[in-house]
Amino acid sequence: GAATWLATSLTIEESQISLSRDVKRLQTHPTDTQLLKVARCRDKLHTQITRFLEMAPTYLGGDVDVNDPDFPVIVCNSLDDNYEDYSDFDEDQNPGPDIHDASIFQPELTVIPLPSNIGEVRCRELGLTNLMKEEIALQEGQANDALHAIRVHLGDKAVIFHNTVQSAKSQASSTRAWTRVRSVETAVNLNASIYSKCWSQLAKLPDHDLLTKYLPVKKEDLKASSVVADPNARGQRDTTLSWFWSLDVQGDTSGNDWMTECE
Repeated sequence: GAATWLATSLTIEESQISLSRDVKRLQTHPTDTQLLKVARCRDKLHTQITRFLEMAPTYLGGDVDVNDPDFPVIVCNSLDDNYEDYSDFDEDQNPGPDIHDASIFQPELTVIPLPSNIGEVRCRELGLTNLMKEEIALQEGQANDALHAIRVHLGDKAVIFHNTVQSAKSQASSTRAWTRVRSVETAVNLNASIYSKCWSQLAKLPDHDLLTKYLPVKKEDLKASSVVADPNARGQRDTTLSWFWSLDVQGDTSGNDWMTECE
């Protein structure tokens, strides 16, 4: 039904964000293997988008042609326009190729005809009020999933610092520890980007007050805190964690030391 179709679009947007980040993290002179991987990902994403668009008239109305250039969607120049740039450790060292080159096939920049992208006025004209409500529920669920993942990965990062990085006895063990940190950092930043995309879409949808609960995530919110790794350590009681640590996401604040410290 419509909920499944909308859920597919959110999965597509996650893939767009992930691919866009992967492309940006390529070195100035990517290898043939890296370019081939990107090409394959773009082909797969293009197929997913094509199938999604084929079903669009079923849920947007039979007279709607999403391929019509006059069909109204709120277009962004890139997936990064509406939210903060969560840079990985090494992105500044390796400025990537221009992913906005119009001559390159880039399905990661395709605007999906979600109600939030079509706009409230046009949605009401098309009788899509219920579809807007369904998207709100799905965007909230996706935001919860992303925040949960952010908290898990930040917890992992804090533990790695606490137990591995600080206790590394050799250059080799230190390098391995920092490799783990970078991997976790990449996962944190990806989920922060996904969350912020949800937030920006919710901001375009009417008749809800979710933005009083879900706040924008800033770079400073994504710092791993020692209070997460060891909540009972001396001097931790006055440490302030970011707002999302005290948010009840999918009921996971019950029985969790990290969450208890925020209460």
